[in-house]
Amino acid sequence: MPFELHIWGPAFGLPSIDPECAATVAYFARIIPQGQWTLIADYDTSISPQNEFPVLIDGASKTTGFSNIVSYLRNHHSGAYDLDYSLTHEQQTDRTAYVSFLRSTAGPLLDLFLYVSSENYNAATSSAYTAILPWLANYTIPPKRRDLARARTSHLGLSSLDVDEATEETRGPGSGTASSEYEAAKRAAGIPTEGQPKALNLGRRKGLGGLLSSPIYAARFKLDALSSEVFDPISDLLGKKDYLLDGDKPSSLDCLAFGYLSLMLYAPAPQAWLKEAIGTKYPRILRYIRRLRAELLGGVEIDSALVWSITNGKDTETPQNLPWQPRCRQGLVTSAVKAANQIMGNMPVVSAMVRNQVVIQDDGKSLISASRSSLPSSWVLNTIAACSALATAGLAGLAIHQRRNPREGLLIFWALRPSTGFNAFGEAESFLSVLAGQMQGGASM
Repeated sequence: MPFELHIWGPAFGLPSIDPECAATVAYFARIIPQGQWTLIADYDTSISPQNEFPVLIDGASKTTGFSNIVSYLRNHHSGAYDLDYSLTHEQQTDRTAYVSFLRSTAGPLLDLFLYVSSENYNAATSSAYTAILPWLANYTIPPKRRDLARARTSHLGLSSLDVDEATEETRGPGSGTASSEYEAAKRAAGIPTEGQPKALNLGRRKGLGGLLSSPIYAARFKLDALSSEVFDPISDLLGKKDYLLDGDKPSSLDCLAFGYLSLMLYAPAPQAWLKEAIGTKYPRILRYIRRLRAELLGGVEIDSALVWSITNGKDTETPQNLPWQPRCRQGLVTSAVKAANQIMGNMPVVSAMVRNQVVIQDDGKSLISASRSSLPSSWVLNTIAACSALATAGLAGLAIHQRRNPREGLLIFWALRPSTGFNAFGEAESFLSVLAGQMQGGASM
């Protein structure tokens, strides 16, 4: 039975919009022969033990996360699918250290680049999700993943990139764009804008120094420093070699580095400070990423629309470079329950009643841990959602049945003639009649 690898769908010509998923695909494409694995672009994370992708299904076994999947292949298949088998003990140690380094530095940097930056998120990331998700999931999954990225990068102090978090008073027509932020920074620094006189105010915190200390430029300086913290060690480790650890062939570290660096380079973001840094300051890394893409993925740009058609079973033409397969179709009731659960989970009041889950990275460490609520659990809400979905489906079925099978013959309504006198009083008729008779008898006597 072939391996079944579920990932977030492709984006920007790459196999996945998620770095760990892209790294896992690169690993499989390098070490596992064609016909022994299938690739499924999925969005239902309920099949994963940790509610996240990538997830490897091997019979009854499910493994989540790049590192856990690599370890599973190494330990359960006699090393036949181990890219690191030829590494020395020192290289194995370096691999472990640099894997942690990439997750702790490149991960938050990519979060800032694709999710926290409002301009990049609206122009590139959100539209990429639209191509790989059904219409309803576009209102739930991308905002959730963006909230996680905000939480993971909150310690960096770069919330100024997220103009969506600005107060309503500061918003106006054209706000949130690069030009508006630039003009606002100029006004704060005392430099004349298009609507101001051409006079340079050189008071305190004004002029060129004030401009460079404004939030937009201060954020850019910090981003450049964070980029250097990621790219300098990778460039030093790479040196003049073709790969990071072994100069002859790639390792699992190369696959993970490709997952992160390729998204930084190929994402068509309007604020492309990462692409600019790689292209201008680190030509070795630029050639390294392009070479890995050609060797690990065949250099073919992945069409998100074609993969989406394959995922939904509408297109049987599978690209030769990767073994894309359709996802299993779910029943109507199951789909309705999950849709209702997603909608209820994103409602302001109901979402607060769901127990906060712990998001776990594949290295087993808790990334974000939230306190559990004493309010009803998600099981209760799922039960309510299931009952609501069943009731809705039943009413819809009854309506369809009545529409298709109308009542035969004429429907006759009987109109009762209004009664007069004591007859109109129903059960009191006999009593009143007797009383009237007695009154008439007494009068005649």
